Amino acid sequence: MADFTPTQGRYLAFIHAYIGLHGRPPAESEIAAAMCVSPPSVNQMVKTLEKKGLVLRHPGQPRSLQLLVPEDEIPPWNRRKSGTSPERPGNPPRRVDATAAAPPANLYVVLVFLAGGPVSEKFANKVISRTIEVRGDQTLEQLHRAIFAAFDRSDEHLYEFQFGKRPFDPKGPNYGIPDPQERKKGYGDARTTTLDGLDLKPNRVFGYLFDFGDEWFHQVQVERIEHAIPTVTYPRVIKRVGQSPPQYADE
Repeated sequence: MADFTPTQGRYLAFIHAYIGLHGRPPAESEIAAAMCVSPPSVNQMVKTLEKKGLVLRHPGQPRSLQLLVPEDEIPPWNRRKSGTSPERPGNPPRRVDATAAAPPANLYVVLVFLAGGPVSEKFANKVISRTIEVRGDQTLEQLHRAIFAAFDRSDEHLYEFQFGKRPFDPKGPNYGIPDPQERKKGYGDARTTTLDGLDLKPNRVFGYLFDFGDEWFHQVQVERIEHAIPTVTYPRVIKRVGQSPPQYADE
């Protein structure tokens, strides 16, 4: 029978549950988010589990954790033993139920390509993209602001996210800042629509149009969906490819 401490069992339980749900091992950052500890703590724990022969991993290969513990010996995830508070004179022991940690928020990793706009020859036919992480409970308005900053823009304009049959489909459903005097069918409010509310899946592609005059078109692709790290501020840009073209041609 495998020998591990209750804390080590919690790690094994999460890894086992994650593999069962996603069909692949978790990243150490996802384990850290679930266990509410720092990534270095997870790395140290994984080394301990490996040394005890409970897991196997392949150095240099991401998501390579492999459980070596029989499935029937792994404790169920999120089940914790109830504890008792210290006894006080004259008072009976009070039972305290430990509450399972709230599941981490979804994290959407999106790749935003500049697909069209009033670019000069210097930027024509060049790949210009930004990879952005945004939580599932954050809104399209927050994603818009992240894209706005990621492409080094300075002047605000109207924008629209397009979720039709193709990336740039004005028939919708689309999301932006609705005109209060004009109600359009299939037009949602980006300020209140969260990414989780859109039922997005990996590889889903949609459009983002900024500035209805100059028409900067962007293609947005959901690269993957992970777990957000509680200590990280989102949205955040994690990768930049290419220099941002100036917002206006005369700049």
